[in-house]
Amino acid sequence: MKIAILGGSFDPPHKGHIAIARYLLKFNNFNQVWLMPCYSHPFVKNLSVPSKRLAMTKYLENDNIKVSDFEIGKKTISYSINALKYLTNKYPKNKFSWVIGEDQVKDFTKWKGWKEIINKFNLIIIPRSNFKTAEKGLENIVKQSVSSKNIILIDREKFSPIHISSTLIRKKIKEKIPISDFVPKKIEKYITERNLYQ
Repeated sequence: MKIAILGGSFDPPHKGHIAIARYLLKFNNFNQVWLMPCYSHPFVKNLSVPSKRLAMTKYLENDNIKVSDFEIGKKTISYSINALKYLTNKYPKNKFSWVIGEDQVKDFTKWKGWKEIINKFNLIIIPRSNFKTAEKGLENIVKQSVSSKNIILIDREKFSPIHISSTLIRKKIKEKIPISDFVPKKIEKYITERNLYQ
């Protein structure tokens, strides 16, 4: 199977994540998209409790969108290359790709094993805002890569840039602004019942 892995904090998961997964399934011929919440972030983010982020992300599951607890289960800082190596060894018949947003491009060369990710796997880049910044970062990545053919930049004319972000949602919650346009009802209920992000 062709599997795209969308890693991240999922703090909280939102409709943007669903839109990305659906696009990859429909237009990039992936059999499945795996959502992989991290346990802790290499660049030191203050994240919510891992078990709660995992529980919320599971509300996005269906037949083709799955949630992996691999990184949360390890209970250590999450590195994409480690996850890709592990999954390739465990499922040798599957072909894995890693998905990032354009907003992550500028820091991608700081990632552990970033060259190996590109040389051995596909890197899928999803449109976000600040494209000029991403374009410069992408040029830097391509210059230092052996297999730039493994970098797939999704055409923003085919997939409109995602403007929803977990940061925006948390901000709206603190300001007591409704978030029903940004997250599925089950996740909104989970957040409300537990007073998350207040």
